[in-house]
Amino acid sequence: MPIKTSLLQTPSRVLGVFICAVYLSGCSLFGGSSQSFSITSNPVGATVRINGQEVGVTPLQRDVSRRGDLLVEVEKTGYKSQFRQTSRKLSSLGIVDVIGGAVLLLPLIGLVAPGAWEQDPAVMGFSLEPAAPSSASTPAP
Repeated sequence: MPIKTSLLQTPSRVLGVFICAVYLSGCSLFGGSSQSFSITSNPVGATVRINGQEVGVTPLQRDVSRRGDLLVEVEKTGYKSQFRQTSRKLSSLGIVDVIGGAVLLLPLIGLVAPGAWEQDPAVMGFSLEPAAPSSASTPAP
């Protein structure tokens, strides 16, 4: 009479199931810690600062960290400066981590990785308004 074995009776199968479960609930561990971020302005050529650090002029595309919010400032001589802030949202890999963790009833270890999150929005457009002329530079009649 043949002996029936359960799928999880051999150590190699248990290890295989464990590894698959970790990968499904930790996909974000393999994601990048940065993402592409684009900034445009009208007019072009405005100076861009991210979190107080000058990073270039518009149009601009660069990699930014997925961790933490970003404060973006765009300024150009003769125009009013504008500020905007990003927030973080769950990335596609983060969603897979949540689904994998829920199905397999494992801790959602991937959600602690930067790959689980992304900056929102990833593209910003600024329309700069002309600055009001200062009264000090206006000649008196």
